[in-house]
Amino acid sequence: MKEEMSSVDIRYIVMELQSLVGSRVDKIYHDGDEIRIKLRTKEGRQDLILQAGKRFHVTTYVKEAPKQPSSFTMLLRKHLSGGFIDEIEQHGFDRIVKIRIGDYTLIGELFRRGNIILVDSNNTIVAALRYEEYKDRRIMPKAEYQYPPARENPLEVTRERFIELMREDEELELVRALARKLNMGGMYAEEISIRAGFEKTTPVKELSDDDLLRVYEAMMRTFNDEPKPNIVYKDGNMYDVVPIELKIYEGLEKKYFNTFSEALDEYFGKITLEKARIEQTKKLEAKKRQLLMTLKKQEEMLKGFEEGAKANQEIGDLIYANYALIEKLLEEFRKATEKLGWDEFKKRIEEGKKAGNKVALMVKSTDPKEKAVTIKLEGKKVKLYLNRSIGENAELYYEKAKKFRHKHEGALKAYEDTKRKLEEIERLIEEEMKKELAVKRIERRKKKWFEKFRWFISSEGFLVLAGKDASTNEILVKKHMSDNDLYCHADVYGAPHVVIKDGQKAGEKTIFEACQFAVSMSKAWSRGVYSEDAYWAYPNQVTKQTPSGEYLGKGAFMVYGKRNWLHGIPLKLAVGVINYEGEDFVVCAPVDAIKAHTDRYIVIRPGQLRKSELVKKIKHILEKWGYKVREEDIMSVLPPGNGDVVEVVG
Repeated sequence: MKEEMSSVDIRYIVMELQSLVGSRVDKIYHDGDEIRIKLRTKEGRQDLILQAGKRFHVTTYVKEAPKQPSSFTMLLRKHLSGGFIDEIEQHGFDRIVKIRIGDYTLIGELFRRGNIILVDSNNTIVAALRYEEYKDRRIMPKAEYQYPPARENPLEVTRERFIELMREDEELELVRALARKLNMGGMYAEEISIRAGFEKTTPVKELSDDDLLRVYEAMMRTFNDEPKPNIVYKDGNMYDVVPIELKIYEGLEKKYFNTFSEALDEYFGKITLEKARIEQTKKLEAKKRQLLMTLKKQEEMLKGFEEGAKANQEIGDLIYANYALIEKLLEEFRKATEKLGWDEFKKRIEEGKKAGNKVALMVKSTDPKEKAVTIKLEGKKVKLYLNRSIGENAELYYEKAKKFRHKHEGALKAYEDTKRKLEEIERLIEEEMKKELAVKRIERRKKKWFEKFRWFISSEGFLVLAGKDASTNEILVKKHMSDNDLYCHADVYGAPHVVIKDGQKAGEKTIFEACQFAVSMSKAWSRGVYSEDAYWAYPNQVTKQTPSGEYLGKGAFMVYGKRNWLHGIPLKLAVGVINYEGEDFVVCAPVDAIKAHTDRYIVIRPGQLRKSELVKKIKHILEKWGYKVREEDIMSVLPPGNGDVVEVVG
């Protein structure tokens, strides 16, 4: 997973951020290895983030400012606040950006550990994020700022120089030669190899000068390609963020953006949020892991006590079930040991086994110390004490069974106590997750409360909500389901909880639509299923309470009592733009529900088209109708998995 921007990324972001030239610096914030510059632009407020060794772009993810500004912050504010951005540029093809504001230049070094340095008009260092000394340069107050040793700029290299550089070490593979000689990462070296039509592992010595010129042209095309910012996903997770379409990522899921800043912000912003959330709940999560381990051990103990009680009870019962035989054996063994002694007795038993004596064959071991003989009876080992009666022998096992049952009772109480503690920890984690993070995203529009869930308006005008994941499922049922609502759920593992607000006034049509929403938004869609069953119930039937010994995780609930089933519901939805509470929303819902609120809609079913391609197709249709909708907004409302457009109405 990508953790910092490349030279190519910086080239594209610097070109894009020329729109910020002329913007006024309002305020500067510093936290850790990053600074955030609050700007006043023609479009309003924008925040420019510069993180040493990592990234540089406009952001909507804003960290809570430290209560006490650092000395570095104060110096930056003193010299830069109120100034205007005159220039934003990249130093050569290096991972270095320069922001000139009046008489000062802010330099961001995005390689390795990185640094942020403020220099004056004489190129003298005024302040730096960290002061350091290297073999060839010093980052110190009042010292002259010097760039790291210059490296070859692939955008300025001539054809002749390119061939010369590549021929310097002809044993190198093409991809390695490009990466080492021309200041580019391995990923772009591989991309250029593919675009030039050569295997990346081809040794340079096997390439003619004409071949190398093809590589040169491919390099120039790549670094001057038309911007097409996108986040690349692997196995459903963010993997990379790039400014152009790359052949090395063909076939992978991608999310496209209007600007590279938006793509970088989404990528790094989500990483920042995730880190903040992990930090926020770290101690509680550690406690939860400890409790889960304790719970597992207690489960094993409970199982052991149950088995111990059962085994001893069965042996006691077995002694009484074979009363005559056991009594006879006790008598014979008692007489034999008294007459012969234990050593001779053991010897006679071994001889008897060889001779095939049935009684001897039953004996498994002898214990002179405890005056006991262990026999095998009906597949079970039974230890018989010769100095005790048959009843006393049976009672020994019953007593052991009783002790195991007592231990089981104590362990069960401890187990239930651990479960309660675990539930409490999970509640605290949930509360922590709801608290405002130190990082928050500036929203362009204040979202309605119901937008945190999947939702639609039924054909009869009822608001229907569904969880998106375990957390929203939990919140929906616990906080937003009231006594007058109805609850729906698909007969599919991993289906969302669905709530019809004020649903007890709803008709059969709304209930059917809610159940259809439940099956369509379940994993049945991604499996390509065309119909499934669902049911509805009343809110008082839905609870976290479980039978003794069972446990429900986050987002899971029990439903008691009668379930009202609807069978063979088709997985079929429609996408359209509807107006609700004075705003337009792109909504994915059952066809009749969409149909009731707009004359134009796109009908979809499970299919073969990748979700990202389906989003593009829907976006294209909506744009033809005059709607400007972001791909991410369409992506967020669609069911999980691939699909097909089966009908376009309008």
